[in-house]
Amino acid sequence: MKIIISERQQKLIKENSVKGSLIDMIKEDGWKSVYGLVGGIDNLKKLVGIESPIDFLNLFNDLDVINSEEKPNLTLFRYEIGNNLMVYDDEFDFVYINYSIIWSFLEKVFGFNYSEIQEVTQEWLSEAYDLRGVTTDEVDEEDDELVG
Repeated sequence: MKIIISERQQKLIKENSVKGSLIDMIKEDGWKSVYGLVGGIDNLKKLVGIESPIDFLNLFNDLDVINSEEKPNLTLFRYEIGNNLMVYDDEFDFVYINYSIIWSFLEKVFGFNYSEIQEVTQEWLSEAYDLRGVTTDEVDEEDDELVG
């Protein structure tokens, strides 16, 4: 049996493939390394379908959630070992969020201040990972062993 694909279907397949590739690049390398490739942040937002801060955060709803073997009070959120995008410290109810991959996008692209970022990340963590009543903070992988 031969399957015929219309031009519109071919275009949708190509667009979805590009969108998926861009999303993977954002997750792995951060938004700063991707937006230059597509002609700016507005193009990136359009291509990936980011209209709100929650749209961006929802790109990270599929992180692997791992209990730390070295520090039992820490839960690691990541795609690969050694590259934690978030760390939850259940002793203090803090979630440390990678600055360069996640926090800085909300700061620089949406113009959010510290408390606005805390508010939106707390809302997202509550919905996506069932973490309620936590305090969020940014951490840079160069400054802290938590995200390294």
